[in-house]
Amino acid sequence: MAKQTQDIQENYDAVPNEETMRKYMENYNRNEVRIAGTVRDIFLTEPKQKMKKVLVDGVEKKVPALDEDGNETFYESSAYVTVSFDGGEMQLNLKSSLSAPLVIGRRYMFEGTKGLNYGSIQDKFHLITQL
Repeated sequence: MAKQTQDIQENYDAVPNEETMRKYMENYNRNEVRIAGTVRDIFLTEPKQKMKKVLVDGVEKKVPALDEDGNETFYESSAYVTVSFDGGEMQLNLKSSLSAPLVIGRRYMFEGTKGLNYGSIQDKFHLITQL
């Protein structure tokens, strides 16, 4: 029994080395979201019109925002994608440009980060890979 205790103490390093601390801090500060699953449904939303506030006769009103050519501007439409995986199903919010190549019934890996979106913490995906 004393031999086993001695072997354990010789192999145990109580002070973490620099590489171990670097890896720990890298993982501690990581902001990463990865979800793999099968696309079950895709719902595209209509793009919303951008508005700006202007003062008209001392009253603040909202009017459509215009680009340099005088055309009304719109926010990019979004897509709600339902993804199923072992143990559950969830709905992801994606930009419509990211959701364009998705095919219902195929399996994908969605990668992104956590971030603020209109005051609430949400997943923001930036890369989709077909599996």
